[in-house]
Amino acid sequence: MDILAQVIIFTVPSLVMGGVAYLIMSKFFKSENQRRNFELQKEYAKSISPARLCAYERMAIFLERISPESLLNRQEYNGLTVMQLHAKLLHDIRGEWEHNLSQQLYISNNAWAMVRNAKESTIQLINTCAAQAANGSAIEFATLIIETYQNTEKTPIQVAISVLKSDMGRIG
Repeated sequence: MDILAQVIIFTVPSLVMGGVAYLIMSKFFKSENQRRNFELQKEYAKSISPARLCAYERMAIFLERISPESLLNRQEYNGLTVMQLHAKLLHDIRGEWEHNLSQQLYISNNAWAMVRNAKESTIQLINTCAAQAANGSAIEFATLIIETYQNTEKTPIQVAISVLKSDMGRIG
């Protein structure tokens, strides 16, 4: 019995000390791991933030460039038919879109969806106006696009730009 008591007397404190040491070490390692993760996130944010800012800028430029006023101001449409102007406008929108596709990696899913919606809505507007002005001139077609666009209370382009600005406020 004496030996058993001595074993217990030495074993129990050793087990308690081992348990305490384990808890302290596990908390230390957990804290150290969190610190490393924070440092990695900080470095990641430093490197990715400029790219994200640039992406938001590029998408704002894209939206401005596909607005009907901007699209039509860049066109020479004297002597064109409605269908020729229609094809040029769609070609310009798709070219701008393809040029900016990679920006979706850097902007929020919501912002990307709004930008895509603005593009599709602009294409739909152009298609609808082309069908309405099919027998008219390119100038009448352009006028119809502008009038229809300006009569829209809050255009999808304006909504998308608002979302981009809102996201930028959260980033920067």
